[in-house]
Amino acid sequence: MNVSGKPHLSCGSGPQLDHAVLLQVIEQNPASIILTEPDGTIVYVNQRCCAVTGYRAEELLGQNPRLLKGADGYTDYRQLWQTLQAGRQWRGEFHNRNKSGEIFWELALISPIFDEQGNLSHYLAIKEEISSRKKAEEELERTVAEATQLSASMEFKNAEIEQQRQELDQAYAELKATQSQMLQREKMASIGQLAAGVAHEINNPMGFISSNLRSLKTYLGKMVGYLQTVEKEVKTSPRWDELKAERKKLKIDFLLDDCDDLIDESLDGAERVRKIVQNLKTFSRVDQAEEQQVDLNECLESTIAIVWNEIKYKAKLEKDFAELPELHCNPQELAQVFTNLLVNAAQAIDKDGLIRLRSWHDASSIYVSIEDNGCGISEENQARIFEPFFTTKEVGKGTGLGMSISYEIVKKHGGKFELDSTVGKGSCFTVCLPLAGDCAASEDLTDNDGDE
Repeated sequence: MNVSGKPHLSCGSGPQLDHAVLLQVIEQNPASIILTEPDGTIVYVNQRCCAVTGYRAEELLGQNPRLLKGADGYTDYRQLWQTLQAGRQWRGEFHNRNKSGEIFWELALISPIFDEQGNLSHYLAIKEEISSRKKAEEELERTVAEATQLSASMEFKNAEIEQQRQELDQAYAELKATQSQMLQREKMASIGQLAAGVAHEINNPMGFISSNLRSLKTYLGKMVGYLQTVEKEVKTSPRWDELKAERKKLKIDFLLDDCDDLIDESLDGAERVRKIVQNLKTFSRVDQAEEQQVDLNECLESTIAIVWNEIKYKAKLEKDFAELPELHCNPQELAQVFTNLLVNAAQAIDKDGLIRLRSWHDASSIYVSIEDNGCGISEENQARIFEPFFTTKEVGKGTGLGMSISYEIVKKHGGKFELDSTVGKGSCFTVCLPLAGDCAASEDLTDNDGDE
């Protein structure tokens, strides 16, 4: 600070700073500023210091800062003076009292000021009023203490509640599994009805489309015959060369040949649609009794047609179907089992894989195996594969219900699952279905390469 009354101050070789401007900077500073002699006598305070303490400047000048001292025990004054006398800055908090007797807190930075000869000339204190912050800290500490006490008192109660929660969770999981299985069955039944309805609606227009295409092929043949007859008669006409040139210009020969090819391709497409519709009807089985005598190979063929889009981009499908006796079963439910197994096999394969589908029988049972060379199933997962909601798929890609529902369906038919799987080599699921209903459900079931 310029105490000599010189009009300007300068720093290095930069522009000079007017003394009045510097004084305004200090006076209007948002921090409290106090300048004292080495013995502690106050020689300057700014406006903010007066506002915080409640004292006028003339009441503070000539006084010692201990005038503002509040309760003892909050500031280590011994450490403060040791730091300042060593020529270092001191930072800390003061618990002070203003003119009206109210306590307030300040965060202070006190620095020793030296003259040009290096002798101590003053102490400069820059302080920030932090009463609101301290109050918030005290409130937070009190809240934390109360919360800690409450938490400790709740530990015993929480243990009891946790035990009850686990019991409720188990009961809820069992209820949810049962409900989900029922909903899944209802959903598959609805899908079957929808598939049958769609098949029926497609059948009607495809019927007359195919009929019209066949009629069109016949009509076109007659028209070609007629044109050939006419041409024979007009070849002797003086206009034959003109007509021949026009025929070539209009590419009549190409059009007639191409029309025939187009009709053949359209008839082939219509036949493919007919087969797809037939597979949908076979898959749905809603127009037949719930349980009936079924050739399981036909059920497998219709299931393949339904899930082929899941398989064809990932794997080659090999089929080895033996001639089977008819099985008394619910074909819609078994189609759901085979759908789950085929889709899981495809999803276990990254690319360029192989899926083998076999059927055979002995004197008592029919067997269907679905084998893939995909990622395989670990031993620990094999033990849980038929648990409701258990899935090895990523979150959002499987519900964990497909294999549990498949298990229930096979068990309902008196059958059982067999599983052979090696991680990194693939899995083979075999479904055993008794011809006479005497094949007991397996108690050691282990798989769910997949979903649902």
